[in-house]
Amino acid sequence: MTAQDLPLRQELDDKSGRTVLVDGSMVGGYRVSYLASGGQGVVYKGEKLGRTVVLKEVVCTATKEVPALLTERSLLERLTHPGIVSYQSFLCEQGHYYLVLEYVEGAPLSSVFGGDPPPIDDVVDWALQLCDVFAYLHSQTPPVIYRDLKPENIMLSGHKIKLIDFGIARLHKGDRAKDTELMGSRSTASPEQYGGAETDARSDIYCLGATIYDMLTAGQRKKVGPFSFAPVRQLRPEVPEALEKVLDKALQLKPTERYSNAREFRDAICQATGRPTLVESKASTPDKPKTSRGGRLLSAILLILLLAGGASALAWKSLQQQHVSEYPPSTGVQEASVVGALFGAGETSRGPVVFMGEDIGLFNVTEWRNEKGLERAKTLAERLNRFYKTPCLSCGGSNLESPDIRVGRYQETGELVVFYAHIHGQEPPAHGPLLLATVDEAQAKALAAAPDAVAFYWRDLIRDILALSRGLPVENSALGQELTASLIKARASLEPQGASMENLRKILGETTGDKALAYRELFLQIPQRTETLDAFVNVKGYEPLTN
Repeated sequence: MTAQDLPLRQELDDKSGRTVLVDGSMVGGYRVSYLASGGQGVVYKGEKLGRTVVLKEVVCTATKEVPALLTERSLLERLTHPGIVSYQSFLCEQGHYYLVLEYVEGAPLSSVFGGDPPPIDDVVDWALQLCDVFAYLHSQTPPVIYRDLKPENIMLSGHKIKLIDFGIARLHKGDRAKDTELMGSRSTASPEQYGGAETDARSDIYCLGATIYDMLTAGQRKKVGPFSFAPVRQLRPEVPEALEKVLDKALQLKPTERYSNAREFRDAICQATGRPTLVESKASTPDKPKTSRGGRLLSAILLILLLAGGASALAWKSLQQQHVSEYPPSTGVQEASVVGALFGAGETSRGPVVFMGEDIGLFNVTEWRNEKGLERAKTLAERLNRFYKTPCLSCGGSNLESPDIRVGRYQETGELVVFYAHIHGQEPPAHGPLLLATVDEAQAKALAAAPDAVAFYWRDLIRDILALSRGLPVENSALGQELTASLIKARASLEPQGASMENLRKILGETTGDKALAYRELFLQIPQRTETLDAFVNVKGYEPLTN
């Protein structure tokens, strides 16, 4: 590409010094036109073959904006709801990253604030739709906390609403006294978003209450103090008194005095306005099958463990009690492991990937038999998380230890593979085997490395992360010096038993944008390392490699 072929940019007239693409420029095959700019980047409308999208642009070297964009991508990839803008793709061109999202026809809800307030029935309809969206977000594992609800982030298409900006949304891990950054719109943000405590689902309840208040009053407020709202009927007397009381509870200064969840808030609005309450909205629970599968998977894992270890009925009852709180309360496994999901799944430029957390790529996952790559990656991440947190009844350790990740050959196909097997001495695996990744010539060529180098590197990435996540020393870590040091530092700065995957976001936030993306696709960089073979016996379907 010559200099003449490069997209032209022009400086905005807002004195920010920011440049934007000239209308008509091409990005990823999309012809773009400028829409808006803000604190987190530039937004364009894109057209290609009759298809319209939105592109959010961030400079590759932006220290804060790139990790935020990657986090937004990771969140949207996992969410499917009619009230949430859908993720399309991710691009990198000419020193900028582009998050490509669904284009929503319509106007922001703030557009109705130009004159008289909208009809109360319309506001109630929008409020109930938003409650459904937040019930869905908070039902994720871990819950997704939106944190930035305001009329400008709600698109109104016909009479349907859709959230369009997840730039400061976060996963709630419940292991911090307060948020590390103060974020949110001043008009609707909860008190805890300004340093009072960690944000959780009740913070979104406050934001939702403030947004409904603004919808009812066309954006008018009567100040009575910081984070304090005058009764809404002082500004709009025709609002039902019962609805005013519902908003008053949602807007309480203390989170404990608000509604505990979005469904409770929704039911209260329905009761206050004479609407029928629903046991459960269809739109709010599209992920329920995943939850039930997860419950069945945990039960199956526990059953396998007990059968493998010859556990008694008493041990079965004990283990069930341990898993009521998910993490066994009195084992070394719980004390050494990080809180939250150590492994995640998603896609990068090279396809489906199993991640550490949501940002650091470990290994590529290919289609296997009838299971697509991304679905298989999600299944693997879910299983690895379960193994990581559950104790082995025979050895007293966890069901996922560093040596359990091995390289061998899959006998059925002769492929070089990375697999999991929890082995005690010469016995057959107490848990597993589980195929994690296959490495063929085509994959290795794409990564510019030999197949065995790729396999051993992916194995070492997982092994080193398992050790580091439990506070164990690792020499010559496959993660590299910088990220290894960051992980050690982040863990050492925490209180005992307080290690959390939320610190990954902090780690990435301390790096440049380029490094943040490199961490996300860490598995794409295959360094030269000393390769050590894995010795094992009695692992059905797998055989060790030989020199």
